[in-house]
Amino acid sequence: MSHFKTLNFFDINFDKPIIYIIGPTAIGKSELALSLAQHLKTEIISADSYQVYQGMDIGTAKVSKNDRLLVPHHLIDTHLPDQPYNVTDFLRYCNDYLQSNKQVIICGGNGLFLRSFLYRYEFPKAKSDPNIRQSLMHDYDKGLKQSLWDKLHSADPKAAANIHINNKHQLIRALEIYHITQQPPSSIKLQNATPRDDVTVLGLTCDRNVVTQRIDERVDIMINNGLIDEVKHLLDVGYTPSLPALNCIGYKETIQYLHGSITRDEMIRLIKIHTHQFSKRQMTWFKKIDNVFWNVSSK
Repeated sequence: MSHFKTLNFFDINFDKPIIYIIGPTAIGKSELALSLAQHLKTEIISADSYQVYQGMDIGTAKVSKNDRLLVPHHLIDTHLPDQPYNVTDFLRYCNDYLQSNKQVIICGGNGLFLRSFLYRYEFPKAKSDPNIRQSLMHDYDKGLKQSLWDKLHSADPKAAANIHINNKHQLIRALEIYHITQQPPSSIKLQNATPRDDVTVLGLTCDRNVVTQRIDERVDIMINNGLIDEVKHLLDVGYTPSLPALNCIGYKETIQYLHGSITRDEMIRLIKIHTHQFSKRQMTWFKKIDNVFWNVSSK
């Protein structure tokens, strides 16, 4: 069972070499990770699925360059927006890093990354079929994403529960795996899963209304800091809106605005709504994790 009392991290006996910091978006994970890394004299691995992309700084709330000078951060700015990045890449990097380093702090709100790391998920390389993938992408782009999600739910309710209908990349990949293997994607992912015993999980959360307010404030700051110009630049240099990287919250709505599909006010409203929804899904993931020290404070 998770621990919900408030703790000061200086009072915790970190007898395990890996610390994993979780919590909903805009809660302050990066700040806690930085303080803790300085205290323990260790480094940080980002468990965010979009901060790896170069040129996507504002919309992903990427850790500042100044903070990265204070403490080395890994898996930030490692990929171009048109290069694929997924949970297997994250796990591979973490495992390689831990081969030569005893201690590390992992920080991020991606639920799949978290569970995959904590339970040592093994992801067999399912073959890809370009024809199947192209057909699925065609259906998705025609507006049939609800039908595609329903098909996945019928074939694999567990996988569907963890894939949002707007996550084009994950939805299509899950259906592609099912068509090729005729096995539920979730059963493939869980092969040989064994829990780790070398991780301390620290969780940050607060009242739902406070989280909502923090999200709204963060979105306003992103807009004021130049999110629209950031997205426009990505499009101007040739990155296409259909890329999985540009399908993340903040970027897809801004692209709609730049294409004239929605107004600026609608763009901001949608970014906030979609981020609120994402935050709730994050907590659904986190509640499934046992032995979390919740509401750890650096003060």
